[in-house]
Amino acid sequence: MKEVTVTTPSRLHFALIDLNGSLGRVDGGVGLSLERPCFQIIATPSTNVQIVGSENGPFLSRAEEIVKILKSEYNFNGIRIEIAQSIPAHTGLGSGTQLSLGIASAICALYDINLNIEEIALLVGRGGTSGIGVAAFRHGGFIVDGGHRFPAQKSSFLPSSASGNVAPPPVLFRQDFPDWPVLIVIPNCRHISGAEEVRLFTNLCPMPKTTAQQLSHLILMKLLPALAENDLTSFGEAVNRIQEIGWKKIEVDAQGPIIQKTMDFLRNNGALGVGLSSWGPALYALGEDLESLQQKTHQFLSNLPDGGICFITKANNIGAKYDVSADSCGATQVGNLRHAGFLTG
Repeated sequence: MKEVTVTTPSRLHFALIDLNGSLGRVDGGVGLSLERPCFQIIATPSTNVQIVGSENGPFLSRAEEIVKILKSEYNFNGIRIEIAQSIPAHTGLGSGTQLSLGIASAICALYDINLNIEEIALLVGRGGTSGIGVAAFRHGGFIVDGGHRFPAQKSSFLPSSASGNVAPPPVLFRQDFPDWPVLIVIPNCRHISGAEEVRLFTNLCPMPKTTAQQLSHLILMKLLPALAENDLTSFGEAVNRIQEIGWKKIEVDAQGPIIQKTMDFLRNNGALGVGLSSWGPALYALGEDLESLQQKTHQFLSNLPDGGICFITKANNIGAKYDVSADSCGATQVGNLRHAGFLTG
């Protein structure tokens, strides 16, 4: 029996660049693909739809929705989906996009449906605000996307989950990230998503165009040169400054005192740069001695009212990985999805 395994990255979302739109584009994103946490999705043919896995509770309804969308467009009998590993839901690590693309890509591989990643993203409703998750899935690495034409392509200020039929934005810049370890810190605090996220976008946008100008200057003349020159100190300084500008400042402020306290702790204990990924509560820290910082952070989190977790990971520079076994020749194919024969583009 043919079996397809898709292993997705997770992602950090550094910032949305322009929520003003006065230049004729909105959104724009900066982010990084991570090796772990990840989804590992195992798909096999079935006469009905089965979604299994000891940790699939938070993802069951979304997984069922993705299968339903693909099944309505491409009339296959059924599928068995096992979610063997998962990304924590609503933590700012991109679980919604990675699960959606992972399941849809597995279905395409299993039933020889010829769609590229952008077509899949549009079909399952991802990439309508930031393109970082879609590009992380396809390419990996450090990514800057160019947002959407405004108002011709997108006429609203809304998150991807509420943006409707909007295609992922173009990738302007993609580069392998250096071999810098990344400390992920997730305090147990607010999880901002759904109706609350939509309300914040609706009430607070459009943002002043000066915030987009500040952020664009910082990205072009500080963050990207630091990446090009492998300058961890300057890169960390840019990350710290991003937290004080525009939409990212709104995301940090919305999380409240626990997130700010944790960010201050990390910076005061050796982190060169600390940022909130998307709405959080996941934080990322860069520095010279992250193993020591991880030990201190573990103790710090244990003293918070509701605790939290921390772990060290690194960049994923290849995108999602796939394994197609027991094909028509009895062979096994292993690779990453941007080079997979069953996905065009």
